[in-house]
Amino acid sequence: MIMKKISGPIFALLTPFDEEGKIDFTALGDYILFLQERGVETIVTNGTTGEFSSLSLEERMVFVEYCRKKFDGTILNNVSSCCLSDCLKLANHSKNYADALLVLPPYYYANVSEKGILSYFTEVLNKSPLPLYLYHFPKHSKNAITPKMVEILANKHENLAGVKDSEANLDKSKQFQEINEGNLQVFVGSDRLALKTLKNGLDGFVTGGGNAFPEFLIAITRYFQADDLEMAKTMQRSLDVWNKFRKQSSQGEIALIKIALQTRLKGFPIFVRLPLPAIETTVQKKIELFIEKKVFSLLEK
Repeated sequence: MIMKKISGPIFALLTPFDEEGKIDFTALGDYILFLQERGVETIVTNGTTGEFSSLSLEERMVFVEYCRKKFDGTILNNVSSCCLSDCLKLANHSKNYADALLVLPPYYYANVSEKGILSYFTEVLNKSPLPLYLYHFPKHSKNAITPKMVEILANKHENLAGVKDSEANLDKSKQFQEINEGNLQVFVGSDRLALKTLKNGLDGFVTGGGNAFPEFLIAITRYFQADDLEMAKTMQRSLDVWNKFRKQSSQGEIALIKIALQTRLKGFPIFVRLPLPAIETTVQKKIELFIEKKVFSLLEK
């Protein structure tokens, strides 16, 4: 299996829903075009930001199929499931639509033994038709992926491409990177650490919160690659105006990002699926006002 190196920044797609709760493919097409026009080259489909755990298997398959038709770049498709056979079904389906896969450890079953998690990943890696990135997100999965586990799997499976580390611990991320003589790619799931991630020699970062303002993330990466650290820092500070607002907000993260995207992409639906709560209209207006007064001016600089 030939594994190409993936480049960041990577944008984890939202899933637009209409008022009836169905995937709004017209909005999805407009959204993908919005990202591509701003230089986005790599996306995650069916990820955490995309509310994958609220989607049926059929919806997850149709979603990546549609994205492949509309997106010209690299697609990482999240095929995670507590049910091994469902994970394998999604993985096999992805071979015609994605470039690589993301897989969480089985979630819900908190604190599963290392042996159990390794056995699960081994089954997926043995049958995966595509390069695979392990998805480390203990906050949600309740099961950690350790450097030791990654080393064991990397020594046995040539199709293990790397790790998406959403713990936001750069020391841990660097431990993952050191495995297999640095041949594994490691992407950090935090746009708050975007510049620090690059300065630490890691492969890049994955953003959900940056979907509405991809210009900042693209600029951070390009200025860093051009050795213009001052401009890279300026772009990170600009992005952090939005990041600070997100962090301080008591609203649901995904709904908040959808509202932000609607300020850039008129008509983008802000509906979320249960159990995620909708944001009240008065709060929505406050979010829009903040973006208009504090973020738009930074985009124009």
